[in-house]
Amino acid sequence: MHKRDFKDAAYTEISRIAKAMASPARLEIVDFIANGEKCVEDIALQTGISIANASQHLQTLKRERLVRARKHGVQVFYSLASPEVYRAWTSLRDLTLALSPHLREAMDHFRVSNAYDLPVSLEEIAGRPDVCLLDVRPEDEFQKDHLPEAVCIPLEELEERCASLPKDKLIIAYCRGMFCTLADEAVKMLQTKGFMARKIETSVPEYAFL
Repeated sequence: MHKRDFKDAAYTEISRIAKAMASPARLEIVDFIANGEKCVEDIALQTGISIANASQHLQTLKRERLVRARKHGVQVFYSLASPEVYRAWTSLRDLTLALSPHLREAMDHFRVSNAYDLPVSLEEIAGRPDVCLLDVRPEDEFQKDHLPEAVCIPLEELEERCASLPKDKLIIAYCRGMFCTLADEAVKMLQTKGFMARKIETSVPEYAFL
């Protein structure tokens, strides 16, 4: 093969993968199903698009071998094809955070408008005996994987179950990562009930894959 043909083939293949991910909905799908396989209906609900549109986006991702599908009865469940897909997403996310003032401004505005403390890092709380890690994702995601020693209370159950949390510890909530807001809602609720609460933005897939 001539070197020009080789380069054209290489960059063409890479551009196909990049094009498959070049959609806000598809990027959100990748971020979402990294936490565990999901059916089309759940993916559509999470991304705010129709089931038909979600199916089209999933077929695009599947065609480029970025996701895999599993049929169970009449439902089809999707998951990431490999950890490398999630690494590609986080690399693109971090590059955007480094280069885009618009994204940083949006995140700052969200934090200010929701009036909660800045996130802490996983490193800051590592080994601290006065910390209780709280996973507020759905239980099926917790069962798939979770941060070590975390307690599972899904956000929709938190209000009625928060009495089981220790008041003498700092509650550190986490969810699906940087752009998920479940932990933000949990922190606000816990703080109004007198708990010391903060959040981390590290997701379980980041902890497990990276």
